[in-house]
Amino acid sequence: MNIETIELYVGLVFLTVFVISQILVLPTLGNTQVNKRKLKQRVEEVINGNGKQPISIVKEKYLNQLGFIEKHLESSSGMVALKGLLDQAGKQQMAYRFAFVVVALSLTSALIAWVYFHNFIPVLGTFVIMMVLPIAWLKKQKTKRLDLFEEQLPQALQMISRAMLTGYSFPECMKIVATEMTPPISQEFAITYEEINYGRDNEVAFALMIDRVPSLSLLAMTTAIMIQRQSGGNLAEVLLKISAVLNNRFKLQRRIKTLSAEGLFSAWIMILLPIVLFAVMNFLNPDYFIPIYESPDRMMFVYVFLSLELVAAFWIRLIIDIDI
Repeated sequence: MNIETIELYVGLVFLTVFVISQILVLPTLGNTQVNKRKLKQRVEEVINGNGKQPISIVKEKYLNQLGFIEKHLESSSGMVALKGLLDQAGKQQMAYRFAFVVVALSLTSALIAWVYFHNFIPVLGTFVIMMVLPIAWLKKQKTKRLDLFEEQLPQALQMISRAMLTGYSFPECMKIVATEMTPPISQEFAITYEEINYGRDNEVAFALMIDRVPSLSLLAMTTAIMIQRQSGGNLAEVLLKISAVLNNRFKLQRRIKTLSAEGLFSAWIMILLPIVLFAVMNFLNPDYFIPIYESPDRMMFVYVFLSLELVAAFWIRLIIDIDI
């Protein structure tokens, strides 16, 4: 196996493992696209129905503390979306600075690839991968943070319910959760508590919270609170029942993930097996793949192989991904 073949093989292994890792990552408590659209629609209906601007009062305060140029950059459409992703991932960082670092690293990596390969395709591939990697990392951090939030939510509901039974008001109960519990749920309840203290309508404040943390469990909690405020009833008892339901749902999803782990392990074996066999056969019989190396269509073989690997990864994901 010559140097070019080794470089191609290493690059192929890296690209395949990276792409498949993004496809096969099983969300613990993630929502389907349909549920996400419902959450977004619900948030927009609440905000538009109250005639309020969708921007958070806390975020307005954050923007007002910035200089003119920084405020203009952070307020642009692309940076607003990136800032939302950073906040959902739990990263307290300015969006334009994050984007600048990513672009700088991508251009530097592309320049290194040009110096080494002197070929446009590796340079473009390096630039795209370096641009995608930070976004993929942020989305993975967002998923982990959402999982942890949903795991903490039943305990927060129990804390609110018990505090209400002892005579605390609901805003004071939210402050207790923000003070006594750990991030991320303490951060989100603190922001919502601050929004309400600034004079934001309760329903809009909770809608903005759902916008930051797109969770059906959180939607169930906020819906119960809004119904109780309009029609009356024992909110503490309702929250305890919701907490019990969410606890059972969380246990079921954990069990499903455990049972799916065997399928995930089998998926990695099946997808990586062709790459491992390629390496082993090159080691045992280096002349076996010479017709492929010398073929003018050798890159086509690589593209077909990658396409089949991706199709297999998506197909296996559909089999082992169970959403409830």
